[in-house]
Amino acid sequence: MEINNINQYNSQLGTSGQSSASLKNEFLQMMVAQINNQDPLNPMDGTEYVSQLAQFSQVESLEFLRMEQSSQNVLLNNLQVLQTTNLVGKEVVLESNTIALTSEPQQAAINLASSADQVTVTLKDEYGAEVAQINLGQQHAGENQYHINPEELGLEPGTYSLEINATAGDEMVPVASLVNATVDSVKISGLDGSLMLNLAGIGQVPLFQVREIGA
Repeated sequence: MEINNINQYNSQLGTSGQSSASLKNEFLQMMVAQINNQDPLNPMDGTEYVSQLAQFSQVESLEFLRMEQSSQNVLLNNLQVLQTTNLVGKEVVLESNTIALTSEPQQAAINLASSADQVTVTLKDEYGAEVAQINLGQQHAGENQYHINPEELGLEPGTYSLEINATAGDEMVPVASLVNATVDSVKISGLDGSLMLNLAGIGQVPLFQVREIGA
């Protein structure tokens, strides 16, 4: 085996599945065999061997760092999952046009891009029919909280959709609906390993959509 062919071992790291350590041992065995069988009148140059050994050492170091990083990522993911399970039973705030009502008053909020002269919240049932309307009047830019009282509005416990209309003069004001929901369970997505929350009355939402977590 010619010494120039030793470079092929470096490329095998990414294609053969062999570890850098096993390839290095193979290389050392080959080097000893070549030294034992070299022509005494025409000895081989050892410079390239030293260079190859240095390359193997670099590859081993990189492989070690990669394995360490992979282990740390797994540990961090496991810690995140364990911490997320503590959310079960807690109340979170997220952007949603769906709200689950009980018989008790429910807090919600709107987030306005700019001040509005008039803000109206319309509640619709599962069939899309309007069942109640709340007039919030004038509201400032940013987050504004309000309450939904099912008893006053004559609403039964259940899931409703929210339609919010905000205007400033004749112009529509961009608005987002923020609702409170209770975490029923935590799930790890099989597609990408992301964490999903099962929220009462709303369903499954990604963890990153949560804006606030209750105490």
